[in-house]
Amino acid sequence: MRGAGDIDCGIVRSVNTVMGDFLADAEALLAACLERVSLYDITCQAQPDPLSLQLGAHHHG
Repeated sequence: MRGAGDIDCGIVRSVNTVMGDFLADAEALLAACLERVSLYDITCQAQPDPLSLQLGAHHHG
């Protein structure tokens, strides 16, 4: 007897297919977004932390 979590279960196969499609779409969307953004764009948007500038500290986070 097969359990509900068995990979041969029709529901599990359907969910796996939907999730696989979802992940493929998400990866494609992320790749498209990354193609439009350069490191220069990111550095232009970065705002320095005034406290770090005053203390001479340098860290990211």
